[in-house]
Amino acid sequence: MKNAVLQTLLISGLLIGMGSCTNYQTRKGNTCYDNISYSSAIKHYEKSFRKNNDSEVALRLANSYYKINILDSAESLYAQAENAGNRSPELFLEYGEVLMQNGKHSEAAKKLQTYIGMNPTDARAKMHLASCFSISERYRDTTLFILKPIKEDKFENTFSIIPYKDGAVFVADKTATAGRKRSSYTGNSYLDLYYIQKDAEGEWKEPELLAGDINGRFHEGPATFSKDGRTVYFTRSNYFKREMIVNEEHENNLKIFKASLQNGKWENLEEFPYNSDDYSVGHPTLSEDGKTLYFVSDMPGGNGGPDLYKSTLEKIKWLEPEEIEIETSSTNFSRAKTKVQTEVWTKPENLGSTVNTSGREMFPFLHTDGNLYFSSDAHNSLGGLDVFVTKNDGMRWSTPENLNYPLNSKNDDFGFSLNKENTSGYVSSSRNEKDKIYAFDKLPPTFNLYGIARKKGTEIALEGVTVEITNPRTGYITNMVTDRNGQFKLRLNPESNYNLVCAKIGCFSKRDHISTLGLKYSEDFYADFEVEEIVIDKPIVLDNIYYDFDKWEIRPDAALELDKLVQLLQDNPTIEIEMGSHTDARGVDLYNLTLSNKRAKSAVKYLIEKGIDASRLTYQGYGEKVLVNACQNDVFCSEEKHQQNRRTEFKVTKIRK
Repeated sequence: MKNAVLQTLLISGLLIGMGSCTNYQTRKGNTCYDNISYSSAIKHYEKSFRKNNDSEVALRLANSYYKINILDSAESLYAQAENAGNRSPELFLEYGEVLMQNGKHSEAAKKLQTYIGMNPTDARAKMHLASCFSISERYRDTTLFILKPIKEDKFENTFSIIPYKDGAVFVADKTATAGRKRSSYTGNSYLDLYYIQKDAEGEWKEPELLAGDINGRFHEGPATFSKDGRTVYFTRSNYFKREMIVNEEHENNLKIFKASLQNGKWENLEEFPYNSDDYSVGHPTLSEDGKTLYFVSDMPGGNGGPDLYKSTLEKIKWLEPEEIEIETSSTNFSRAKTKVQTEVWTKPENLGSTVNTSGREMFPFLHTDGNLYFSSDAHNSLGGLDVFVTKNDGMRWSTPENLNYPLNSKNDDFGFSLNKENTSGYVSSSRNEKDKIYAFDKLPPTFNLYGIARKKGTEIALEGVTVEITNPRTGYITNMVTDRNGQFKLRLNPESNYNLVCAKIGCFSKRDHISTLGLKYSEDFYADFEVEEIVIDKPIVLDNIYYDFDKWEIRPDAALELDKLVQLLQDNPTIEIEMGSHTDARGVDLYNLTLSNKRAKSAVKYLIEKGIDASRLTYQGYGEKVLVNACQNDVFCSEEKHQQNRRTEFKVTKIRK
């Protein structure tokens, strides 16, 4: 987007002092550069640089290539400027930005760190640096968008395409033909608004200029349409008759205009009331009810670069007759006889520092669901402008989220729009040198469940194990059966909960739970079921069941382990069990027997309180009768050996039919 668009979109030229460069080609290059005529500046700087390897000329030449998006040449020249001894902060900042857009993020980080050392308060540079270190996050899920270029060979650059009626409207320029006015910034024609439709076979037909007064002598840029399609707000260069209007800084700013559709032509142009000759206002997007306009401006009071603003159409205001003058001729006015109603746009409101940064926030698009999409070269972008999304909850804007690769690239991505169904849309990108428009399909994240069943305590896979998967919201049940490798696979739905029950005749059933609620990125889930055969009267030790000294109450840590037994009993409703408690051999035998009996009884009581039928439960205290090692009376053992004997077990005593 550095080429056809940047000058159209609020940004003035970067002015860097040139010291004592006084040769003719340098002076001519400086004049073109300061007038933001980068294509012309390159021609002069190239000639000057070949004769005199000057670091300042190299820097301006690099900047010129950067502005028109010839990034490989820009990178090479920044390197030459640095090697020639140029240490200006601008070099390291823009060199870092170019390296980011060329996909060299580790090298970019070094340049940005040097720049931040010179300008430690530059928030935008710090955002760039953070982006270099988190670049892998931008590729975390590359399946969410599928892009397809819209080929329009008659244009040099195309961008900011939005749906309109049965087709779409976009902005474009062409190669400037002889005798036709051209942009000094790019050397191409000025930008215009075009309408394009598809034929019966779904192929794009020949684009047509929007008819009427909407396309003028200079630039027309991004537009937005009312719901009924009869009103348009669009961006236009600030000009009068045949001349551009520039301010004291020699900048030509942008303005928003409104037009209405009359007999197939756009007429009755009106300026947005907050336009100015001193700053730019552009890139409008209109809410569905037509009462809120979001736009971009570099007006005073912003965060440093172009920011996002909004203005709301106030309720209809009735004006008294004495407040109104009606023109009756070219020189005479008369008073209105009755009250007249009017509509008033409120003073622009900056969207605040959560959305706006010291970088560039541009190209807003308001979706019908309330999400606001926009492009920024700050926040956490891949390199140039990336598309972000934010939403207002009525109180504040959410932290913008990067839409990531492949919708975004290491170059500029902008001019995003999305259909009402949230399934397809358009985006503009300079990922292939020039600005081009792309159609995209927006896909939901994919979730896969990979499961395996194996014999407990081994890696032996079990075939024929049934896994019942239930969606409790819909009640839909899917039954999977493990293959000869003990495995199964299932595609899960977004925004869903799933209960899994693994069952095999003669074995304990096991349960698991998986949720895709709130997940925005594709993810794989894994269920590993250890299948254990039910053996009558075989003791099964419950790990980590501890009691305080001389106590039998269930401690919180023991409750966590008993809760697992509760789940097992719920998953296997036909089994009856005995809870058994054991002590070590130390102490009086009768005391140990009594204490263990109380502990086993306490465990059963806990299970009953958790909803297990008491008829399925018995208990038995064994004291020190059933030791698992040789630590009998009068035998010295370590505390670890004694702990092995102080255990709580359960065993299945019966399987109900």
